[in-house]
Amino acid sequence: MARSLTRTVAVLTTGLLVAGIAAEGDAAPSAHGRAAAAVRAAGSGIDAQALSETELLGAQAKKKKKKVSVRTGPVFNSPTGSKTRQHAIATQVAQLIAGAPKGAVIYVAMYHFSTQDLATQLVKAKKRKVNVRVVLDNESAGYKAYKTLKKALGTNRKKSSWVTLCAKGRGCIGPQFNHNKFFLFSTTRKSKKVVVQTSANATYNARDLQWNDALTLKSASVYAAYRRYFYDLAKQHHTGNYHRTVRAGKYRMDFFPWSTGDPVSQALDKVSCTGGTRLRIVMGHFTWRPIAQRLWKLDDAGCQVQVVFGHVGQSALRDLTKKGGRHGGPEVRYLPENGHAYEHSKYLLLDGRYQGKTQKVVFTGSSNYTDPGFHAHDEAMITIADAALEKSYVTNFGTVFGRGKAITSADAGMKASGVVEPDYADDTAESDN
Repeated sequence: MARSLTRTVAVLTTGLLVAGIAAEGDAAPSAHGRAAAAVRAAGSGIDAQALSETELLGAQAKKKKKKVSVRTGPVFNSPTGSKTRQHAIATQVAQLIAGAPKGAVIYVAMYHFSTQDLATQLVKAKKRKVNVRVVLDNESAGYKAYKTLKKALGTNRKKSSWVTLCAKGRGCIGPQFNHNKFFLFSTTRKSKKVVVQTSANATYNARDLQWNDALTLKSASVYAAYRRYFYDLAKQHHTGNYHRTVRAGKYRMDFFPWSTGDPVSQALDKVSCTGGTRLRIVMGHFTWRPIAQRLWKLDDAGCQVQVVFGHVGQSALRDLTKKGGRHGGPEVRYLPENGHAYEHSKYLLLDGRYQGKTQKVVFTGSSNYTDPGFHAHDEAMITIADAALEKSYVTNFGTVFGRGKAITSADAGMKASGVVEPDYADDTAESDN
């Protein structure tokens, strides 16, 4: 009886060790996995003593550690779902920060930064001897989260960690705002050169009230391009015509502001509607008429065009929904729900003939389809020709578009629920704390 009791206590003790370790790390040590199974068995009414010491110890040595890796591809949050779904993007970023080892570098470029938990995560990374460098728009200066970063990281860019603000009343480069939203990791979770481009600000509203996307990539060339842009932001050499385009394999990166034109209009000019090309757009603010006009013409030429937005300019809405198209015009919807949850992602999906060949392409980034977004803000956009990636985004599009409500040109003269706005409305004006 004493031997039986001793063995049971050993099983339970080992199991408790497993529970404690697994709660803190990415994977529990393999040496205790079998013992944990014994504890679960005992709790289920199965005789834990039936597991022999040979099983408990011998099988442990064979079990491999859980692989730690970076989850690449898109992550989407849902403001109308559970807390887990609302915080999906924040959770992804938190895991990457936690996975950065001593000596690694984390870069953050952000418009609004108010979430205290993210600030705490970055401070903890700095305490682990991770180098943390942050560039924020000046509008973040009043947030407690910024003050936390300033106290822990300092503002001296000659040091290994720091936080800096753009000049008041302008972007770090462009004349209006630093509207960027990206993270770079030199090393995290045993992967190198990791990039996260998102539509989400580091705010509570971005989690709880907005539909957002975040794309995680592992690419040395993409990382290098974003890193160069990050340091240009930090140096704050002011210009209204930054206009950098970097191409690397299937990736194209555009950095703003541009003085004229925009990369989306350029891309749409290379689309053919032969074979029924599909264009799907999810946009926080859509006021830029050159894109709206091109979308109507492409629908008229036989492309299938679907658009859902959180806010739209009066003239852009008229351009999208004008009558007379041979195929009925683009299908247009808006998505604020219940007066609060609204669309904030900024992506375009192309499935069909583009640049002379059939392909599937994703365009995503921080820029709204607005005049200031292309010509006055610090922004980044990445374009990827990748069928599997496009498919993942199409699934999200179906969800968001399916929740949207139809809107027509008759609605262009009103400002119902804040959806329709003046043509030159500031696309950063909404509350985003």
